[in-house]
Amino acid sequence: MLLFDRDSWTGHLRWAIASAAIALAAAIWYIAYGWPRSGGRWEWPSGGSPPAFTFGVIGGLIIVFEVLLWPRKSLRRYRLGRTKHWMMAHLWLGLLVLPLLLLHGGFHFALTRSTLAAVLMWLLVAVVLSGIWGWVLQNILPRIMLEHLPAETIYSQIDHVLGLYSAEAEQIVCITCGQTPEASPGEERAAGRSIGDPSPFLTIGAERKVGRLQGRIVQSVVLTGELPQTEPLWRFYNEQIRSYLQPGSKHGGRHGLLSVRGRAEAAFHDLKGRLRPEAHPVVDRLADLCNQRRQFAIQARLHRWLHSWLIVHFILSIALFLLMIVHTYLALRYL
Repeated sequence: MLLFDRDSWTGHLRWAIASAAIALAAAIWYIAYGWPRSGGRWEWPSGGSPPAFTFGVIGGLIIVFEVLLWPRKSLRRYRLGRTKHWMMAHLWLGLLVLPLLLLHGGFHFALTRSTLAAVLMWLLVAVVLSGIWGWVLQNILPRIMLEHLPAETIYSQIDHVLGLYSAEAEQIVCITCGQTPEASPGEERAAGRSIGDPSPFLTIGAERKVGRLQGRIVQSVVLTGELPQTEPLWRFYNEQIRSYLQPGSKHGGRHGLLSVRGRAEAAFHDLKGRLRPEAHPVVDRLADLCNQRRQFAIQARLHRWLHSWLIVHFILSIALFLLMIVHTYLALRYL
């Protein structure tokens, strides 16, 4: 991941200045070469002209270097330079290759003139744009997740944590409502206890925010066993909460009652109004678990955005690389 921060600002600035200077020099040479020498009109330099041919060779070498980043990642045990330097070069050379190869191809995007050349141009633009999009995502999404998802956990552990949350929710609801849990043998239990533990002491964690710090305060709530008039809680748990807290993406959709914060808060507020005050801490804990479930769903969605672009970028890059080899072979053949 290549982050654009204060620590890397100097390196990025040097690469940006160098890339811009090379692109500007290339454009000046290209324009000067096509400049009319006897009062005629300006003509596009052909792909075999000195400037265009030079840009093609340099651009091709840059593409080879860009593709080498993939095997470089699997050879980390060898000292082939620091990863951040490779990534910085990958970014700025990838941007530089666009004007160089556009000049080499004479901005040739029309499929009717040369299909291969046009496909190469369009692929080049797609590769560069997908790379820019990925770089933007890598710099924005982690910050969004850090600031707005305080319950963020390791992505691969989301289902495991949800299993614990689901077991905890069932535990506190069954104790409060005096119901028998529907649990399979060996199921993970919250807080390392069996759901059927008759202990009247239950740990309830509530989310608190002090200043810019947000965390959890754990408090012990004494439950004196089954509470009266808890039918609304049992019904709401079975109709809404149970399936929502189950591990698996299909339960964390964006269209359910609990998947939208505003609707969820209203639903839990209404539920409190139908219960005795003694049951309100349990409702608060269930609301907190559902809130964390929502954050996990957002985290999973952002994680997919953060990594799915790489598949597209990789496929487009390989296609561009292979077609460039074909283009080079055909160009050398007809020299």
